[in-house]
Amino acid sequence: MRKLILAFAATVAALVVAGPAGAAVTKTVSIYGYGFNPKSVTVTEGDTVVWVNRDNENHQVLADKGQFVSAILKPKATYSFTFRAAGTYTYSDELHPKLKGTVIVKGLPPTLTLAPSALSVTYGDKVTLSGTVSSKNAGEQVTIYHQPYGQSNLIQLATLLTGPGGTFAYVVSPTIATSYQATWKGAFATPTSVQVRPKLVLGRSGAWIVHAAGGHSFAGRAVQFQRLNPATGQWVTLRKVLLNARSSARFTYRLPKGVSKIRLAMSVNQAGAGFLGVIGPTVSWRQST
Repeated sequence: MRKLILAFAATVAALVVAGPAGAAVTKTVSIYGYGFNPKSVTVTEGDTVVWVNRDNENHQVLADKGQFVSAILKPKATYSFTFRAAGTYTYSDELHPKLKGTVIVKGLPPTLTLAPSALSVTYGDKVTLSGTVSSKNAGEQVTIYHQPYGQSNLIQLATLLTGPGGTFAYVVSPTIATSYQATWKGAFATPTSVQVRPKLVLGRSGAWIVHAAGGHSFAGRAVQFQRLNPATGQWVTLRKVLLNARSSARFTYRLPKGVSKIRLAMSVNQAGAGFLGVIGPTVSWRQST
C-alpha cells in the first residue's frame, strides 16, 4: 500500500508541485526527530515554504490531501512548494506518520484590471472595455462607472458577471472625453480614459456640405476645407467655414479641373473642451470643367 501511495504522490508532484524558478522563499520549516518546527506557518498566496531536514534520519513531507509531496529527504536535503490557492493545508511525515504540520495560506487582496480597446475614437465609434479579476473566477460581479468630461462624479454604467478566467468586457460609445472605472469586492481598477474626436462629414449637393457630429452643437465653430497641393505634397486650406446651430454649413468653391484630393479639418481649439482636433478622411473629387 505504501508503494502505491508513494507512486501516486510522485505523479502528483511531477504535475503540480514544482513552483516557478527563482520563487522567493518566505517561510522555512525545519524537520527534526521530534517534529516540524514551526509546526504551523502562515503565508500568502504565491509564497513558498521550504522544508529542511535537520535530523540524522530520512524524512518525507506529504500533504494529507495529496496537494504536495517531497522525495525522501536525506539529512540536510530540502524541499519547497509554492502555494497558489488560499486554504489550510495539513501534512505529515510519510516516514514518521506521528509528525504533523500545518500551512495556512491567506488569499491576496482583490485586484482587477481595466483597459480600453482604443485610447481615442471618432464620435460614434465603439470601444470595448475589458479586464480581469484577480480570483480568475467566473460569475464574479463587476461594476463599471463612467465620468464624461464636465461631470463632477462617477456615474454607474453597468453591472456584469465575469466569464471564464475571471475576464469581463463591456462595449461603450463615448460622446465626449470620458474616464472609466471598474470595481469588484471593494477593489478599484486604475482609471482609464478615452478621448473623442468630432466626426466630420463632407458632401456635395449643388454646393459643398459640411457637418460636424459630436453629441452637441458646434455652432460658430470653424471647419477648414483643404486640398492637397500635388506639387508640394502639402495640404492647403481653401476656405474656413463657420458651422450653424445644426453643426452644418453650405458653401461654394470651384476646384481646378481634374482630380483633387480634399478633406476637412477642425483644430482642437475649434472642437472645444472635451474633444480632440480632427482631420477628416481624404476624398478624391473630379472636376470636369
